[in-house]
Amino acid sequence: MNAPLELKDIMSLIENGVEENQHLEYKSAGSLHNTDGNKKEIAKDVSAMANSSGGIIIYGIKEFDLPAKKHLPEKLSPVYRNMVSKEWLEQIIISNISPKIEGLVIVPIPLQEPDEVIYVVEIPQSNTAHQNTLDHRYYRRFNFQSVPMLDYEIRDIMNRVKFPIIEIEFEIVVPENMFEKVPEFHLRIIPKNIGVSYAKYINYFVNIPYDNIDPEEVLNYKRLNKSTIEYYGENTYRDVVDIQSSVLGNVEKYGPSRFDPILPGLRGRSEKIKLQRVVGFPNEIISWKVYADNAPPRTGNLSLNDIKRVNK
Repeated sequence: MNAPLELKDIMSLIENGVEENQHLEYKSAGSLHNTDGNKKEIAKDVSAMANSSGGIIIYGIKEFDLPAKKHLPEKLSPVYRNMVSKEWLEQIIISNISPKIEGLVIVPIPLQEPDEVIYVVEIPQSNTAHQNTLDHRYYRRFNFQSVPMLDYEIRDIMNRVKFPIIEIEFEIVVPENMFEKVPEFHLRIIPKNIGVSYAKYINYFVNIPYDNIDPEEVLNYKRLNKSTIEYYGENTYRDVVDIQSSVLGNVEKYGPSRFDPILPGLRGRSEKIKLQRVVGFPNEIISWKVYADNAPPRTGNLSLNDIKRVNK
């Protein structure tokens, strides 16, 4: 998500009940009181975001106390600027996390009262592991929390600068006019390089619930079991080298396959699978596994209902 930059963005999070997640955390004003415990917690939470995939911490939103509404935003919890300045918060982060997190941004959002403010801390994913120097531990995000990291997890982060990091993104492509005679919906699969090294060779496998694939297209894919098919993708590409005319029209001639590298921060070529329907995916999960160059394999999963819809 994009970092909120105005009060209306903050209020939208509260009014829409946007839950905390891997990349979003709410903290009340009391989290910034000048105590040793709060300083340790600030360093822990910020370093955990950087050690994971980055995210946003908002200081100035209170969560519900009810267990059933845990992790949901309840209301504003104003921070008093004369007690907690942006410079103080920045200094706590810089002086208690090693090495320094490059690219971290703190945005103050003024409230109605002159001295009241909310601090939005935008934390990028880092290319190395960051330690909370107040307790000499490394943390990462897991299920809304900052948890200590294991040795292999620390080494994996240290290797971010050595290997490409490929994640698979998904979009469900819907027609602009839902009243088309035969509306078509597609699942778009896109490899993205979120690391700092370019990826030359990529192979990925996506497991998709069988019943959601168009019946005519489902036969094109490997069936793992009665409920799941496997889609295989790679970053190969064939260039058009010639166009020849025939009685059936122009025919494109292709050259040999070649690998199409994905540069850091960019997406690769997308693939599309025709879907049978676009709504009503109760608890159905897509999972994926990707291999890139000499990097360790990466895996992930998400619910079909959580995939972003885009117009074709």
